[in-house]
Amino acid sequence: MTRFSRVLLAASLIVLVGVAGVFAGGSQESAQGGGTIIVGSNSAPRTLNPLFFPSRQDSIVTNLIFDNFVMPDEDGNIVGHLVESYDVSDDGLTYTFNLRHGVTWHDGEVFDGDDVVATFEMLGHPDYNGGMNRVSDIVGIDAYREDPSQGISGISLSDDKYTVTIQVSEPSATFLPGLYFPILPAHEIADIDLTNLEEAPFNSHPVGTGPFVFEEWAVGDSITLNANPDYFLGAPKVDGVIVKFGDQVALTSQLQTGAIDILEVDRDGYETFDGDSAFNIYSYPMLSVDYVGYRVGPGRAEDTRGELPVYSRTIRQALAYATNKDALVEAAFGVSGYPHDSVFPKGSIADSPNDNSYDYDPDRARSMIESEGYTFNNASGFYEKDGEPLSIELLYSEADGAAAAILNEQWREVGVDLQLRLLDFGALINVLLRKSDAEGDLESDGAAFNAEEAATDSPFEAYLLGFAQESDPDEYAQYFVDDDFWNFYHYENADVQRWFAEQAVTVDPDARQQILYRISEQLSEDLPWFVYAGTNEVVVTGANIGGFSPDTRGYTLNAHLWTLD
Repeated sequence: MTRFSRVLLAASLIVLVGVAGVFAGGSQESAQGGGTIIVGSNSAPRTLNPLFFPSRQDSIVTNLIFDNFVMPDEDGNIVGHLVESYDVSDDGLTYTFNLRHGVTWHDGEVFDGDDVVATFEMLGHPDYNGGMNRVSDIVGIDAYREDPSQGISGISLSDDKYTVTIQVSEPSATFLPGLYFPILPAHEIADIDLTNLEEAPFNSHPVGTGPFVFEEWAVGDSITLNANPDYFLGAPKVDGVIVKFGDQVALTSQLQTGAIDILEVDRDGYETFDGDSAFNIYSYPMLSVDYVGYRVGPGRAEDTRGELPVYSRTIRQALAYATNKDALVEAAFGVSGYPHDSVFPKGSIADSPNDNSYDYDPDRARSMIESEGYTFNNASGFYEKDGEPLSIELLYSEADGAAAAILNEQWREVGVDLQLRLLDFGALINVLLRKSDAEGDLESDGAAFNAEEAATDSPFEAYLLGFAQESDPDEYAQYFVDDDFWNFYHYENADVQRWFAEQAVTVDPDARQQILYRISEQLSEDLPWFVYAGTNEVVVTGANIGGFSPDTRGYTLNAHLWTLD
């Protein structure tokens, strides 16, 4: 499940919501003594359906409600979850999954293979448009998409419904990691109108198998969950969890006073609690990067056909050398970030040690700019060519405001006129994903627009965003290959396209890693993305919160072990 961050899982268009105010009560003790833990969040989820354009912000809550089919362990190895054990045939074409017995849905229905099959069929259904492409390798998927009434021929279920066998069309290094997603109940899927998935009642009233049961969503305020006493990994040690939405400053104050118990914090928040024995601070690297994205070639619409300075790889590389990543990360992120140089995050098997690190060298940046025919205008302080300044528009949302301001300072030092344009996060994503048809007509052109020929055709020059890898580097492929929807950079490199295809079917881990390294190294040269930082997650809890052990998979995955003393 591919993820933009700020915060967007692969393609989810999230509207960030912040509501100030204090949730009265905090750390509420119950008659049973377990208590209720209150988690602060500066953004409300967009949906509680984990199979509809899931975002990282959504997953803070959905990890409490749902269980995954399989999942990576702390070392990144795929292990079972709702799957108790699995086996892969010697030829790599048959996967056998043995499901857990004794698991029940929150409404009392029994979990079995029918739920697994229904979830896979939902993801493969021609009407499904929820951003999760995980079943394309399964035998029979094309025929199923033509006629969903026949089921997926490559999936079979044992008579007792606790063994699921899946056949794939060719050996795949990415199929198993791609099964890291939650399973939905078959009896709920049957009631979902996939043609209008965004409006499905399930999205706001979910039924899962996880450690906590959905109770209430008070829009703009909080989500309340109750402990699931029948959870198959053991009943939670607290009575419930409340996820409280609010402004970051207000939430930080509430954590200080004990009105909430857990909060992901920024640099200022870290400094607030550092050294205070009443709180515990957890800092750990996430599988995410922050980057400048460039449009590297022209599109089809009239406003995307002209020449831009950023079409030049030399200019993009010059901008990288003009960036003091150490100073940028320290000023914009503090403890929440670290300098980075690969599109693949630190800890990913694809993060090559041989990527171009673009060590800060402003003189080299100026020399590279001049090699492209620009001359420095002492009066304006900018480089020019043919009477036009070297000007680049950089789109960003509020969360990247500090980084945008620092890049503006640093790039102006080497004569680049950076034009900053602040957009709401959702508006920024809408710009990036704007569509045109083969004639260059836009969606907004109405009847002239041919939807069957639609491709993403954005007018941006550069933008700031983050990206989070969920489980496997193959999640990046759609951004850098011939993909009409996600390659909105118009990036073309035949080697990169071939390597992405090769790594997907290379089952030997060492051989696959070498292919991924080549991808990482080539992208660090071509720079459709200039990665300048990796991201640490910093979470603060009250010292009375026990059993809290977050890692790169998220901090709510093991919430059934949390305690409140």
